[in-house]
Amino acid sequence: MLKSLKLAAGTAVLALFATPVAAQDEPEEARTTYAVTMIKLADGAEERWDEMRNTYMVPARERAGLAATQVHWVMMNPDYDLILVDEMPRGMSSFDTHANPERAAMLAAMAEIAGGEEALEAIGDEYDELVENETTFYTHVHP
Repeated sequence: MLKSLKLAAGTAVLALFATPVAAQDEPEEARTTYAVTMIKLADGAEERWDEMRNTYMVPARERAGLAATQVHWVMMNPDYDLILVDEMPRGMSSFDTHANPERAAMLAAMAEIAGGEEALEAIGDEYDELVENETTFYTHVHP
């Protein structure tokens, strides 16, 4: 009997606080989605990393029509040296393909700036040597 009363009380509470059916038909609010990347640089790599960013990455994002990356240098943290925050223009739908248009446009612009695909590959290899560890999270905000 007590079990039945608890079940009935729980059901009544859920029914009281459930979202009304009319509200479920409302369109979802627009969101802004971000890729947040935390980077631990190799010892002494800060200046070269920043130089590569300013020479290749910043102009490539501009040419591709992407928003500028927010760079936050982190002090007094042994796990990472900086945080990059990039807006994802198409939100989570960017994950629908490995070659999304924004990434393709940025890589094409970087190859042009670098002087070709081989030069871009060499830059990528150097970048990998500068970065000791890198972790990316995805998040979004509501208006």
